[in-house]
Amino acid sequence: MSTTSTNSNASKTKQPSPRRTQEQRRKATRKQILAAAISLLQEKGYAGFRINEVAEKAQVSRGAQTHHFPTKESLLLAALEQVYSDSREDTFKLINSLGPESDLIAALFQDGENFFLGPYFSMALSLLNVGEGNASLGQQVQELSRENRRPLEIEWVKVFVERGIDQSLAENIVSSAYCLFRGLAVRQLLHVDPQHVKQQAEFWGNLLRKELKQKA
Repeated sequence: MSTTSTNSNASKTKQPSPRRTQEQRRKATRKQILAAAISLLQEKGYAGFRINEVAEKAQVSRGAQTHHFPTKESLLLAALEQVYSDSREDTFKLINSLGPESDLIAALFQDGENFFLGPYFSMALSLLNVGEGNASLGQQVQELSRENRRPLEIEWVKVFVERGIDQSLAENIVSSAYCLFRGLAVRQLLHVDPQHVKQQAEFWGNLLRKELKQKA
């Protein structure tokens, strides 16, 4: 066999992947568990959430799940925090992509639609409505929601103010947009109607653009 052929065969030999460290395995397992919990919450809501189904869906042992999340509450809160983290990252990516000529109303509405009409809000809403059955969890969910969503409203207000929009008007615009999509999301729990969502977004978007022009 020629040297060239030998080298060619050697280069084709698949090299074994480096073994993951214990920390990498720990993070991977935690990620699997959270992904499974989020998926089940989105599918069944808090009322149908069963912690014993999480390990099975994540394909990890029950002991591994308990090691990372000793209680049902700790798992639920971590899942919600992950959802808010992902949503926050999406919002900042959108804000950072804006240019001087970008339509701020359209971008703000896109952000509202992404969160409130996407899979995140329905999951958060099911946890926000825990009720008196678990007052401690309900309170922690509310605090976590405020801590994660309020800063995004503030960031959007800053975007408008940087364009020369009055602070008070900017706050009203951002609040109106989020209230619009929050309301549409609740309506969608009863009746999914994409055309209605589109019509309302166009209607309120045009009203807010008109208000901006009048105040310019």
